[in-house]
Amino acid sequence: MRNLLAIIFLTAAVFAQNKNAPDLAKMDARELHNLGTKLLAAGDVAGAEEALRASLAKDVDPLRPGALHNLGHVRFRKGSATFGGKVAGDITELTIARSYLEAADADISDMKDQIELLDKAKAEKREPDYVPATSALGGGIETYRTIKKLIPKEEAMVVKRNGVVAVWTRSVNDFRGAHELDQTDAQARSNAEAIEELLRALKRETTALEETIEAQRKKQEELRDVIRELMKRIPDDKLPQSAQGDDEDDDDLMPEDRKKPKSGGGQKKSKEGEEKKMTEQEARGSLEGLKNEFGRKMPAGQKGANGAAPGKPADKKGKDY
Repeated sequence: MRNLLAIIFLTAAVFAQNKNAPDLAKMDARELHNLGTKLLAAGDVAGAEEALRASLAKDVDPLRPGALHNLGHVRFRKGSATFGGKVAGDITELTIARSYLEAADADISDMKDQIELLDKAKAEKREPDYVPATSALGGGIETYRTIKKLIPKEEAMVVKRNGVVAVWTRSVNDFRGAHELDQTDAQARSNAEAIEELLRALKRETTALEETIEAQRKKQEELRDVIRELMKRIPDDKLPQSAQGDDEDDDDLMPEDRKKPKSGGGQKKSKEGEEKKMTEQEARGSLEGLKNEFGRKMPAGQKGANGAAPGKPADKKGKDY
C-alpha cells in the first residue's frame, strides 16, 4: 500500500470499537473502499476482500486503482496464510518424497540380490542363509508401507500448493490492473513482479512434487512385486514379523498361495452393537439348556413361588442414592 499506514491503523482502531457488522448493500463505493482498507489493516482478510470487491462492483473509476491495489495485498495474504504466513511451500516435502524413491531403489536392489542367492543355494542343494534375506525383506516392506502412507499426504500438499498458485495469480492481476489504471503506482508493478517470481518457484516445486508422486506409485508397484518374489523363497517360520501382521492394508504384499485364511472359519464377525441372528440349531440348543437349568415351564396363569405373575419380574426396590 502507499504511505497510508498511520491513517489505516488509526481508522482500524476506531472501526474495531464498532461491534456491529456494517450493511455493505447500503454503502457507496468510497465507503466500501475505506471499509476494505480498514479491515485489511486490522487483519480481516476475508472481510477486506468482500468490501473491496463490492466497491469495484460500483464501477467508480477514480476508486478502482486503489481498490485493485489493496485487493492484490488481500489475495497475497490469503496465499501466504495457507503456508502458515510464509511466502513459499516447504521444500522438505519434495526432499522427503525423493529420499524414499532412493530408499525404494536400494531395497529393490538388496532383495533382488537375495533372490539370486537363495535360488543359487537351492540349485546347488545347499541350505540357504535366510538371515540376510529376511533383513532385506523387512526393509522393503517398511519402505513400501511408508510410501503408501506418504502418497495421500503428498497429494494433499499438491492441492494446497495449487490453491496458492491460483490466489497469487489473482493477486498479480490485481496489482497489474492497479498499475495500468494509475501509471504512477510503481509499488503495484513492483509487487506484481515480486509475486510472479514467487509463483515461478512455487510452480516448479509443485510440478516436481507431482512428478515424484507418480514415480512413487510406479516404484511402489515394483517394490510389491519384488517383495512377493522374495517371500515365495522364505519359509513361513523365517519371515520377518512385519510380513506376518494382520494389517489388511498390506494384504496385497503376500503371494496368493501364501495367504492365511481369516480367523473365525471364514464367518463374518458381527460388528459391535449389530444384531446377530441365531441359527435354528443354535436356538434349539439354547432352549434345551434353559429347560435343563430351570426345569419345566410354568403353566400359563400360574403364579410363581414369590407370588408374581409369570413373565413379569417381582417388584424390586432400586438402589438408594
